[in-house]
Amino acid sequence: MKTLIILTTITIFTFALQACGTSSEYQVGASPTPHAEILEQANKHIDEAYQFEIVEFSDYVLPNTALHEGDLIANFFQHTPYLENQIDEHGYDFESVGGIHIEPIGLYSKQYDDLSDLPSELEIIVSNSPSDRPRLLGVLEDAALIELSEDVEDSDIIAANIGDLESFFDSEFDIEFVEIDPTQLYTNYNNESGDLVLINGNFALDHGLNPLEDALALESSDSPYANVLVTLSDNVDDDFIQALYEVLKSDEISEWIEQEYGGSVILAD
Repeated sequence: MKTLIILTTITIFTFALQACGTSSEYQVGASPTPHAEILEQANKHIDEAYQFEIVEFSDYVLPNTALHEGDLIANFFQHTPYLENQIDEHGYDFESVGGIHIEPIGLYSKQYDDLSDLPSELEIIVSNSPSDRPRLLGVLEDAALIELSEDVEDSDIIAANIGDLESFFDSEFDIEFVEIDPTQLYTNYNNESGDLVLINGNFALDHGLNPLEDALALESSDSPYANVLVTLSDNVDDDFIQALYEVLKSDEISEWIEQEYGGSVILAD
């Protein structure tokens, strides 16, 4: 097993101008894949008066900071539990406009081709976002690697120390979790760090992984972790926000998502 890689990244975000290269009064923040790609398609279908600029971010912190500071009118990168955690932690006056899609988290390994090949002692590398933990454990349970206790609550899992997660489930495996920044999950997978790596769908797609083909196990399609369009509470009824949400939920965009990602990105209800 190779050494765990934990890198400190300098986050750079760039303004990607849409609307035929012209500037716009509307700026929407997004992570590159698939969010910015979906927004690019939305810009082709939205009313010309509402065409917007896409601001790409490579982390999970700056998009909310920029929205809070008024540099964006909306962002599109996060799922509902993460949004709720950010609001609780920072006091943001944000509101979800609605869910657009789900990016299934996958269980990946370069060392093992099948779950039946796993050793009895497992080092599993996971995102250091506490709001992801119930979701990650759900993937492991669906893969029959653990069995969660019946009385465990998501809030207990989120509040626990990483070393205490084993108290919430039974398993035939001796499991050690290692938390890292989610932007480094693929790097550790590619370097064969740990036995298994749980990689968020967008980071898998960013690096050319096909979750449907490459993951040993994949989050189910009934996941509650829908990625949502988010804005300031005062802007929920803004004409632009409503126009953007309507386009993102349109048949044209839904069909494009299904064709483009082939099930690696799933439409939210």
